[in-house]
Amino acid sequence: MDVQQAVILAAGLGSRFAPITSVIPKPMLPIGNRPTLDYVIAELLESGIESVIIVVGHRKEMIQTYYQDHPFIQFVVQEKMNGTAPALYQAKGLLRREPFALCYSDEVMAGDPPCMRQLIDVFNCLGTADVVTGIEAVSEAKIRMYNSVAFHEFEDKVVQLTDIMEKPQGQYPSTYTAIGRYVCSYRVMAHMDGMNWDERGAGNEVYVTDVLWELMGLGNIYGVKYIGKRWDTGTKEGWLETNIAMQDYPVRSWPRD
Repeated sequence: MDVQQAVILAAGLGSRFAPITSVIPKPMLPIGNRPTLDYVIAELLESGIESVIIVVGHRKEMIQTYYQDHPFIQFVVQEKMNGTAPALYQAKGLLRREPFALCYSDEVMAGDPPCMRQLIDVFNCLGTADVVTGIEAVSEAKIRMYNSVAFHEFEDKVVQLTDIMEKPQGQYPSTYTAIGRYVCSYRVMAHMDGMNWDERGAGNEVYVTDVLWELMGLGNIYGVKYIGKRWDTGTKEGWLETNIAMQDYPVRSWPRD
């Protein structure tokens, strides 16, 4: 069965973009003449996703109003900004007990096929995976902003993850990082039933990568060296770079017109 539902995490405060994010939520900042979220939704639709759940928080009304005429989009609210894992857990009530896609709203992807489609295909091929995520090699400076993964080679462009470290400040497993694209079995949500959100990690938050680390003992977490390009719009420099790069890369926004 193909993956039909997706969750987009879009509840962050956008502190790096203050003061503009005091009135505009970061996922609504424009890439060209459309909000960043449009590009994430476009990738999902092109990957075969039929239903999208957006986790909103800060200035949620603007996001809800912009997408209110599209019944395939639903919303849940993260009231407490305590990490990406609690944000994902807010969507549990709207998810069917089947695999789902997960996206961070501040990453824009270009690829043919789309990055999420690549991950779904690997997830379906493996059959027993709990999580499949995209991975890529980045600089040491970016590893310390993102996460670092250790892995064993599994097959062409697919690796089995054995460790993941969020925002490492000392030694780290590798220069490969898991990006903000995942395909998850429903076992991920079931595992979070027993998690304590008060036991926080890096940045005083609980991350999706913390959930992955706890599940790694089962040996069913995989990474894909995806084909394509990723832009991180979560910093001012990255947001500007994305806007400039859009002139040369065939990244399509969701055709709302």
